[in-house]
Amino acid sequence: MPKRAHLAVKLAKQATQDVLADRLRETCGTGKGKGKSVEVQLRDQAARLDIFTLKGLSASLRDWIWTLFEQNMRTLYEHSAEGYDPAEKRQELFHPDSRFLVLYSPTSADKPIGYCIFRFDTEETASDDDDELYDVAYCYEMQVDPAGQRQGAGRVLMEALERIAKAWKMDKTMLTVFKANRDAILFYERLGYTEDEVDPGNFGLDDAVDYWIMSKTVS
Repeated sequence: MPKRAHLAVKLAKQATQDVLADRLRETCGTGKGKGKSVEVQLRDQAARLDIFTLKGLSASLRDWIWTLFEQNMRTLYEHSAEGYDPAEKRQELFHPDSRFLVLYSPTSADKPIGYCIFRFDTEETASDDDDELYDVAYCYEMQVDPAGQRQGAGRVLMEALERIAKAWKMDKTMLTVFKANRDAILFYERLGYTEDEVDPGNFGLDDAVDYWIMSKTVS
């Protein structure tokens, strides 16, 4: 791919949460919502999806995000090769560059049921040229409340991420998933995600790591 200034990533990082929501609304069927909120469809019902920068995230939402992460993922992290460092994970999730998609219940507009945390960034390619990079929307976490799982919330969140990636002219969406998390792997595969070109398995290191790097080209 050609070398470039990665202006798309720079512009996306500078966008306010309202501008991010505006771009997402432009790609949605109804185009409804205002400010940071976008109306989406979940199980044939209208639901609210809010987009936040770190500064726009309330303390209560931050606490809910962290509690749900620990509920869903702590055991997997504790059994991973690198172990679990809560302080380090907090810093990763609540990084200044993090953006947050929060999905609310269609029947209770103030009840969050799932979220996706992502960043606009550049990522390496399999090329020998170190200057060759992709512009990506990288999903750091996508979590759904256990009570709301297998009802389409995860798909809504990931499709919103992909729409945002396309609106800001990213090359692809990317994520990392534990190999032990088979349900998550199957979910992402159903959405069209495949092993990325920079996954360690492509360099003979599959047995050395306990995760896969997956991606989906923006189209």
